[in-house]
Amino acid sequence: MSRYRWLTLVVLVAFFAMGVLYTRPERLTPVSRPCELEKHDGDPWIVPGDRLDGYCNAEGYVLPGKRTGAFKRIRTDNFLPLDIGFWDKLSTTFFCNQATFTPSQVKERPTGGIALEIEAVPGVIPPRHDVAPAVPANEGDDPGVWVPPDLGERAYVSGNIATKDIDYARYQYGRFEIVLKPPKVSGVLTAFFLHRYDPWQEIDTEFLGRDTTKMLVNVFYNPGEPGDLYNYGYRGTPVLIDLGFDAADDFHKYAVEWEQNELRWFVDDELVHVRSRNRPTPIPHLPMRLHVNTWPCCSEELAGPFDATALPISAEIKSLNIDAWYPPPLTRLGRVIEGGEWRNKATWIQ
Repeated sequence: MSRYRWLTLVVLVAFFAMGVLYTRPERLTPVSRPCELEKHDGDPWIVPGDRLDGYCNAEGYVLPGKRTGAFKRIRTDNFLPLDIGFWDKLSTTFFCNQATFTPSQVKERPTGGIALEIEAVPGVIPPRHDVAPAVPANEGDDPGVWVPPDLGERAYVSGNIATKDIDYARYQYGRFEIVLKPPKVSGVLTAFFLHRYDPWQEIDTEFLGRDTTKMLVNVFYNPGEPGDLYNYGYRGTPVLIDLGFDAADDFHKYAVEWEQNELRWFVDDELVHVRSRNRPTPIPHLPMRLHVNTWPCCSEELAGPFDATALPISAEIKSLNIDAWYPPPLTRLGRVIEGGEWRNKATWIQ
């Protein structure tokens, strides 16, 4: 057989294989929910949100989602009881959190579910942070970024659960679904999110206690592979989505679908927000831990002034489900072929 016949045969076999392996994406039509574009970070890999059609607007127009591959349930959790082999009750705090996360503030309910409760610490007076001037966090940063003084000993305690920092409890793609009721108290933030550092990547679903008729969606993205010290960002890429109801009145289902090329947010199984590659960031691509927490935020701009007179308060979690994502055959083949070549193509890495 001549060289040209061999070439023709190879091409025909390749086209046949592509036809067999190709799976048409499932088109998902979003519901119309008014969206408010919040200020985004200005990192070089972030496209300004106001340049993106169908990303976030007052009319609620969102481009359709494209679901590829398949999702398969790998964990159903009703927290009866809390599985300490899978979940950590964290003991920590962080910048702008007026509370210390304490295991005792994760309250298991006798019929299932858990409450993450915020309480005051007797005898500790919260510091005044409302008088701090607006100053840049670092030289060259946005001069409007407000940096509070050291909060010192926290005047409050709260609850935070996270999947354990082990291989089987870190996730790279999947569907993450929670049935949740956040508290409606000014200054309190309730969050359901995936997170990692070095590099910092994060996928957020959050509720601001000053207005629980809206859901805050956010993504933090930094390039790199595990161990790379790219942890840039302050605001991320937040948008506020009108829910059409008050989330604090009853339990509702909130879900995030994370695929290699797209992120999708759902409320009661209705698609409300879609982000594809570079709209406005690349899609996070590294394994992350799943967190749920509630905490009093020091930023009045974000969460409103904290109303400590409402304490004790809690975020109620009824259940949580996790699905693994199985990409379509051509995507799996592409992963093998591409390897780690993204570094050679990333113009922001010198």
